Amino acid sequence: MSSPGQGYSYYSVIIFWTVGLLLKAREAHATTDDLCIADCSNGYTNPSLYHQYCCLPPNNGNIIKLKKTETYKIITMCPPQDLPNDPCQEARSISYYSCSDILERLPGTATGYYNITQSNGSIVNVYCDMEGNNCDGTGGWTRVADIDMTKPNATCPHGLFQYTFENRVICDQDLDEFGSGCGSTFFSSFGINYTTVCGQVRGYQFGSVDGVNRNREGQTLSIDDPYADGVSITHGSNPRQHIWTYIAGQDETTNSNENCPCNNRSSVTTPSYVGNDYYCESGSPSPIPNYHYVFYLDDTLWDGRQCGSLESTCCISSKAPWFVKGLSQSTDDPIELRICTGESYPEEAIPIDVTELYINK
Repeated sequence: MSSPGQGYSYYSVIIFWTVGLLLKAREAHATTDDLCIADCSNGYTNPSLYHQYCCLPPNNGNIIKLKKTETYKIITMCPPQDLPNDPCQEARSISYYSCSDILERLPGTATGYYNITQSNGSIVNVYCDMEGNNCDGTGGWTRVADIDMTKPNATCPHGLFQYTFENRVICDQDLDEFGSGCGSTFFSSFGINYTTVCGQVRGYQFGSVDGVNRNREGQTLSIDDPYADGVSITHGSNPRQHIWTYIAGQDETTNSNENCPCNNRSSVTTPSYVGNDYYCESGSPSPIPNYHYVFYLDDTLWDGRQCGSLESTCCISSKAPWFVKGLSQSTDDPIELRICTGESYPEEAIPIDVTELYINK
């Protein structure tokens, strides 16, 4: 018998199993139109499911929904981990190598945290999106980046610096370093080979950003340079391979060289390596005077909203701020995120506070 403070008591276990029997009885009488309720305690008959969801501490006690057909679902409750003959012990021997591998072998698996085995044999806990509603509508997406500075105790990833602007906690390049450039951070692919990337970035405009940058002779910059004021997402090196770019235009109402190339009647073009794989918005609703150092918080960048005047043509994507990009070939490269500006702070800055990136085969 467990003593107080040391897990569930003998009577708690009896109650748990009794409830489980009642739930199984209801399951036996369910039809395809019913919500069939079952417990997840029988890990020996379904160790794959138990291992991939119920045996992970982040999911303990959660309720998950498993789609059996288009109309039939099982709600599964994960039991405590101190039951006699813990089925996790047997189930932990099962290996999966990505979220897409899990979904292929266990159709209907729920979104959540899972253990995957890397090529070197080590096990890592990852978050799997098994619906992919923000991506391509299919599941099996492995999350490789998750920045949300609105959460308590959130910190910026290595390579980016943390600041507070007007009570907003954000990540940016080193604003104390003079000159233009980029701040960079990398996200591991966990050794997974992928051909598709999906994600979103949320940022803000500070000062007089310049959209697509050129050199003094007006020539296009390379992908290794701060080719745009905004966020560059790439993989690989020598050269970097472009995935997606989030560009910040100077204002919504003019067609100067500093504004979005997607603006109505704009003559600005993106570099060939970017093409149409970008989003561009401005946070400023009117032309910016010189030395107008304002943090534009009222119009979040790249969300496809509040796109006034000439900028309306930049907001036609129903997916923004989410993108989906297919690569030309499979890779397991880390994904690099750079925050870039062509001029130094306090002239301009593009801080971000949310980033999610997913990979799939």
